[in-house]
Amino acid sequence: MLKKVLTVLLAALMAVACVPALFACEGGGSDGSYDEDGNYKPGDDGVVTVTFWGYGDNAETEVFGSIVEDFNDTVGAENNIKVNYRVIPSTSYSSTASTALGGSSAPDVLYVEDKYAKSWADAQYLEQLDKKDEDGNYVYPGLEDFLDGSVWESGISRYRYDVESATSTDTSALWALPKDIGPTVIYYNVDYFEQLGIEIISIPADELNGQYPEKGYFEQNGTWYFNNRIPMNWEQTVELAQRLQTEVETCDYGFFTEWWFFYGWSVGGDCVEYVVDENGNGYYEFTLDDDTYNYIVKNDSDPITVNGNTYEAGEIISYTDKDDLTESQKTNNCNELPSMKDAFLEFCSLTTDTTTEVGTKTDGSTKYGAGKVSMGANSLGSQDAEDLFVSGEIGMFVDGRWEVTFLRSSSMKTGSWDVAPLPMYYEEDDTSVHGVQAGHSGSVGLAISANSDKKNAAWLFLRYVAGVEGQTAQSEAGFCIPNQIELANSDVFLQEDQDPKNSIIFVEAASYETPGDWWYLKDSLWIDEWANYLNYTVREGNGTVDELFEMYGDSTQEKLYAYTNYTPSANSIS
Repeated sequence: MLKKVLTVLLAALMAVACVPALFACEGGGSDGSYDEDGNYKPGDDGVVTVTFWGYGDNAETEVFGSIVEDFNDTVGAENNIKVNYRVIPSTSYSSTASTALGGSSAPDVLYVEDKYAKSWADAQYLEQLDKKDEDGNYVYPGLEDFLDGSVWESGISRYRYDVESATSTDTSALWALPKDIGPTVIYYNVDYFEQLGIEIISIPADELNGQYPEKGYFEQNGTWYFNNRIPMNWEQTVELAQRLQTEVETCDYGFFTEWWFFYGWSVGGDCVEYVVDENGNGYYEFTLDDDTYNYIVKNDSDPITVNGNTYEAGEIISYTDKDDLTESQKTNNCNELPSMKDAFLEFCSLTTDTTTEVGTKTDGSTKYGAGKVSMGANSLGSQDAEDLFVSGEIGMFVDGRWEVTFLRSSSMKTGSWDVAPLPMYYEEDDTSVHGVQAGHSGSVGLAISANSDKKNAAWLFLRYVAGVEGQTAQSEAGFCIPNQIELANSDVFLQEDQDPKNSIIFVEAASYETPGDWWYLKDSLWIDEWANYLNYTVREGNGTVDELFEMYGDSTQEKLYAYTNYTPSANSIS
């Protein structure tokens, strides 16, 4: 942790050195306007100074310093706009930004994480970006270019939020644009796989042609294979992790992840679901303890309809519809998937030994630990998973694109690491996939302060950073996936001459990974109550998932009701 703090502070000092005008007077001329064609018209009172706040490591702050400089030299110079870039240490960014936004020293443009976007919108700190004029045109010209399908929907959707209902839909107000998109993948040690005699292949499902099964890790004719274009299931992941930590002397843990929520997403659920009661009132329901099975439409099935909703082959029946499946539909049209609770048990089992009871499964049996194939919170302590991956103590770990610049600059030699898709649920004895690929797709947004008196100039800069120019610069630096889909599929991002060789996995992940429903809540109060018990008791083998739900299930649900001011009646409590 100390290393990270020092890195951030160093980045801030470098940014000051790279941008001489960083802390110059924040005054300047009057804001400009947009004409009927969407062109910016500078004000009549000199150069407009736009302040921009962000954070990040050396790689990120360096590239954003360059983006600011390029903007100032081109678009800014043409329009009498100068951007001053200030780097805030990441450890204090949220508190510093919150204080500034609530006072009189707010920046004009700033980073906003999705977990703060909702609360800042609630507090009226942020400018709504998709406002329209009396003619129905966007107040901020060019916004439509980000809403026409050219930007990852998972990036746009996480910054939509309706203040009145405390919910997010595809029509909710937009408060930020994604500066990047960050789906998660498995990073793996290529050298360790070779030590185990595992042959690494890279063949997409539609190119297998029957030569290999549609599996991520398998044995064929006496040889073990790892296909880095096909997801493993959870059993394969655990089996491979156990081999790594028992057969490779320097590997203490075969697999590491802190991302508990994508287990549930793989079976089509979320730990929080938005539901509507019989009176038409919406609320959030805590579903992590749901012990009813999930169902996916068979690959060879015709579409089926439940409660007026039609599901195609390969689609998972929603949480609100699955209880209304007929027995015929379950038997003839669907494959069974684990319950949300069973999926959660799988995650909790990773950090405990094989004799430890993790909790009671949906079928009434007891789930035991997987053999400590992953580190728990106590074991990890102040260490960083990426550092332990570099030192060889972890063989595989789950994280986002942001790790790439760190690993490229680490002591790991070229070609000794690569990436693969996250695991999913499918039957061990079947080549047919029964489940969906799912995972956490992170993002940081770019927002305009509601109190800015230079909103039009600020939008011109924000559009530049979120557009092709800014996204190209970020992609070339290697630390993020551009929000522009076409750009992400180009050599600008894929960079096949650099590690990881399999960067296409990030692009494929971005197409299906999601922030999840719970990211649309305006704070994490519903998690805070039981997170410590999960990490420091259950995952350390000193408590069970059953005990977690017994202790915190009801109070967690009460907090979720509070988000929408929902008061359950006797016939609407699930």
